[in-house]
Amino acid sequence: MIQGILRKGISGSIIGRAHEAARKGFANSSRSFDTTSVSILSAAALMVTTGAGYIILWNSSDNDEILPLLMKSSSSSSSSSLLSSSMMMMTTTTTKLDYNHVINWSGTHKVTIANKNYWEPESIEDVERIVKDCHKRGQSLRPIGSSLSPNGIALNGNGMISMANMDKVLKIDTEKKTITVEAGIPVRLVVEALRPHNLTLPNLASIAEQQMGGFTQIGAHGTGMAVAPVDEYVTNLKIVTPGRGTIELSKEKDGRLFELARVALGLLGVVVEITMECIPAHLLVEHTFVLTRKEAISRKDQLLKEHKHTRFMWIPYTDAVIVVTNDPIDQDTPHNVSASGTDEEKKKPLTDLLQELCIENGQEFSSDDAKGMGFGELRDTLLAFAPLDVTHVKRCNKAEANFWKSNEGYRTLPSDELLQFDCGGQQWVYEVCFPSGTQENNDNSDTTFMEVLLQKIEEKNIPAHSPIEQRWSCGTSSPMSPAAGTAESLYTWVGVINYLPSDDPQQRKDITKLFNTDYTDLVRHIGRPLKAVSHWAKLEEPTSVWKAVELKSLYLERFPITEFNVARGIYDPNNILSNPLLDLVLGKPIPHDQE
Repeated sequence: MIQGILRKGISGSIIGRAHEAARKGFANSSRSFDTTSVSILSAAALMVTTGAGYIILWNSSDNDEILPLLMKSSSSSSSSSLLSSSMMMMTTTTTKLDYNHVINWSGTHKVTIANKNYWEPESIEDVERIVKDCHKRGQSLRPIGSSLSPNGIALNGNGMISMANMDKVLKIDTEKKTITVEAGIPVRLVVEALRPHNLTLPNLASIAEQQMGGFTQIGAHGTGMAVAPVDEYVTNLKIVTPGRGTIELSKEKDGRLFELARVALGLLGVVVEITMECIPAHLLVEHTFVLTRKEAISRKDQLLKEHKHTRFMWIPYTDAVIVVTNDPIDQDTPHNVSASGTDEEKKKPLTDLLQELCIENGQEFSSDDAKGMGFGELRDTLLAFAPLDVTHVKRCNKAEANFWKSNEGYRTLPSDELLQFDCGGQQWVYEVCFPSGTQENNDNSDTTFMEVLLQKIEEKNIPAHSPIEQRWSCGTSSPMSPAAGTAESLYTWVGVINYLPSDDPQQRKDITKLFNTDYTDLVRHIGRPLKAVSHWAKLEEPTSVWKAVELKSLYLERFPITEFNVARGIYDPNNILSNPLLDLVLGKPIPHDQE
């Protein structure tokens, strides 16, 4: 018998009924759903297309059957947000203890945790009580949000505290242009709350369902030569710490400690409140066009300086770079000049290849099904035929390049609708950040890195899926950010990807092995002279002792780890907030009397 609970409010008739059933039937204890209720809840899970950090909690003796079903469902664009914008929890009931299986959005990381070691506070007082008790007992208590991080940085099977229920907007100051929120509120809801006040957030990452705590603590970023990562815009923090209780930090009075705490990975305390700068709401004009590699390299500096937001998508094994720029609306800029042709015609490069592959593999091709697929779903469907076959990947990448050529044009929308975009289905992703001179004097490390990376990928016949995304930012004063630097400095962020387009266990295993060895090893090797470090949400555990030694050496060069660990020794002396990955990379807190 399946039992379930759908947490957080969801709109819509069927979804609303599921939520109401969950609220009434599972407020204090588990209860069995009948067949109809299960169907409603399943429909709700698949229809959560905006996520908002919802947690789906299942109780079943058949978890091994349910999980592949949910993962398979997430492969399609119509339901991909089930895993790409929510945290899913699978619960196994035993005769002695209940255990949750907590899975990140890509299904690439999972931990098993006893229910008694998983907390969902609803107030600061709850957090204070839980933190105090866990500190006293030495009980692990890793803060977790929407579990969107590709590397599962928030996971700890020994103990976790979810902030999902602390999701309120506390104050909007229209004069100072700031917003104060609880840490569990999704970014999307913050943007919606600001809209009536004609305000918005100054920077956004690609995914709207991140909770504000994780959004800032791991140093999320958007793109723009003069746009800092999101942590730079945090002005105040309220944190419940194990060692010193509840503390309030501000940009004005707490200096270096505040800067350390902005990107602290949840290691100094459980962030419960955040105040962030806002800017006037505005429309952006987005321009999408395709350049050759040579054109992209020669025009890069001009594009970065002329446009507020610039993003490159390099397509391996093709001479195509998709460029996406976004700028505040200007009367001299075309606003809505889209590529000519119907939606069906624009997708033709992808649907034509799908038809070819179906014929070659003796499968039936349905033009109606193909018409109903979105871009991401089509790409997954194409890759699923042979995602590690280089010849096949080349065909898919060529079709994607032609798709983008068919979709060149302009569009105008509110900034939050353009700066957040579809990242695709389940995937392995590895993103590095490194300096590239200054905004006035780019030393071209950004494009040199890309030239070498693409050359080596193609020499080594790595089945590199598309795109390799490149973004830029200025520096941030948060010392634990990969982009720690001045407002005049320039950093580039480069992310490689391999999709997990099917639920076939062996295929997923093979893709995982390739990505976490040959592909990411290549990225690290090319990036080492540039001191390229991973985005904190995409840092994976080293696969050998030597790789671990190399990683620790690099991170000692790039980050003030000793200073940070001294702060950890004060605010989390028993190290209850960490997990094995972070202990490996950063080490343990340094006791206060040894600083």
